[in-house]
Amino acid sequence: MSVSVGHSDIDSLVLAVRDRESRRLIGEAITAYRGGALRSAIMSTWIAVAYDIIAKARELAGQGEAAPRAFVADLDAAIAAKDKRKLQTIESELLDKANSDLQLLAPHEYSALGRLRDDRHLCAHPAFVVEDELFQPSPELVRAHIVHALQHLLIHAPLQGKSAIARFDADLLGPAFPATPEDIGAFLRARYLDRAKDVLVVNLIKAILAAPFGAERQKYATKVRTLAVVLREIAKSKTAIYDGMMPAFVAGRVGQIQDDVLLSISPFLEADQRIWDWMAEPDRTRIRRLLETADVDTLKAHAAFDAFAIAPLSAVLVDRFNGFDATTKISIISEHPRRELVPAGITLYEGAGGFRYAEQLGQSVILPLAPFFTADDLQAALAAAADNGQIWDAAGTPEILEQLFDSTRPLLPASRPHWEAFLGELNGRQQQRYSGLRERLDTNP
Repeated sequence: MSVSVGHSDIDSLVLAVRDRESRRLIGEAITAYRGGALRSAIMSTWIAVAYDIIAKARELAGQGEAAPRAFVADLDAAIAAKDKRKLQTIESELLDKANSDLQLLAPHEYSALGRLRDDRHLCAHPAFVVEDELFQPSPELVRAHIVHALQHLLIHAPLQGKSAIARFDADLLGPAFPATPEDIGAFLRARYLDRAKDVLVVNLIKAILAAPFGAERQKYATKVRTLAVVLREIAKSKTAIYDGMMPAFVAGRVGQIQDDVLLSISPFLEADQRIWDWMAEPDRTRIRRLLETADVDTLKAHAAFDAFAIAPLSAVLVDRFNGFDATTKISIISEHPRRELVPAGITLYEGAGGFRYAEQLGQSVILPLAPFFTADDLQAALAAAADNGQIWDAAGTPEILEQLFDSTRPLLPASRPHWEAFLGELNGRQQQRYSGLRERLDTNP
C-alpha cells in the first residue's frame, strides 16, 4: 500500500482541502504521524474522513438531493435524542452511505478508505487482541492512509451525484454558458474537472451523450454542437477516463437511439472521429442510410453535415449536396458552413446573375465560408468578383469584401497579391468605392 507522495506533497494536498474543520483534523493526523504516534495518526485520519463525509452530506442536502437529506435528517434526529446506539450504527455504516447513497466514491476509493476504517478499528480497540499481536502500523501504511483520505475525499467538492449533473445542465441551458471551445474548456476545468472524481467524469460523459436522444431531447435541440464540444474538452482533460469507458459505452448506447434522432450523433462524430469506429456495424449502416434518404430540413435540423468528418459519410453528403437546387445549397452553407463546401460556394458566387443576388451570395455563402478559406480559395473568390460586374458593381459588395478581408486576415501576407490583383482590375471610379478595402490592405503588412 505504499504511496509515492512526499511530505511537501502532503502539505500541498492539505492546502487544497475545502472544509476548514476537515483541514484541521487531517492536520492533527499528520502531526501525529510525523511525531511517531502512528496509531493516533490512523484514528485521527478516520475522524477527518468521518467528519468530511458528514459535512459533504450536509452540503448536498442543502442542494436538495433526496438521499443526503434523508441521511442528515436521520443523523440530526439521533443527535437530538442522544441515541448513542443509533449514532454508533450511523458511524459504522458511514463509509457505505458515502459510497452508495451519497455517491462520493469510486470503487477503488471505497476500497482504500475501507482499509483505513479496518485499521482504525485495530488501533481503537486494542483489548480485542492479545498483547503479542498488538497492531503496529508502519509509517508507510499511515502515510498511505493519510494520502488516500486527502486524494479520495477531502480535497474534492461534494458534486459527484445528481446535483453535479443538474448543475451542469443548468449551466449549459443558461445564457452565460461559454461559446468558444477555448472558453468552454477553461470553464469546464475550473467548475467541474480540475478536482472532479472519476465517478463524476464518467457520469457527466454519459449524461452528455444521452441528452440529445432521451425523453427531454427537445431541451437540447439547439445545444447538440455545444455538447459535442463539451465532450471533446472532457476527452482532452480526462483522457484516461474517457478512453477507458467510451468504446463500450458508445457501442451499447448508440444501438438504443431511435432512427428519428440518430442523425444528431453527427456533431459528436466531428468532435471525436473514433466514435464512428466504436459503433456497432448495424448502427453505422443506419446512419449511412439516413443520410441517403433524409430530406434537407431533417439534415439541417440534426447538423448532419458535421458527418463530413467521417470519410465513408463524406461521399454520401457530397452526393446529397450536389443534388440540391441553388437555393437549398445556399441555405445549407449559410447554416452549416464547412471546409468541404468551399469549392461549391465559390462556384455559386461566380455565377451571380444580379446585384442583389450577388450581395445575398456574399453574405450567405462567402462570409460564412471565409474562416475555412486558404489563400487559393480567396484568390478564386476575388477572381470571381473581379470577372462578374454583377458582383463588383453591386452596392453592397465593397462592405462584404471588407468583412472578407477581416475574416481572412491570418492569410496575409500570402493573400496580399490576390487583393492587389482585385483592386488593380477596377477603374478609377470603382476604386473610390473600394477605398475602405484599400485602407485595410495598406495598414496591414
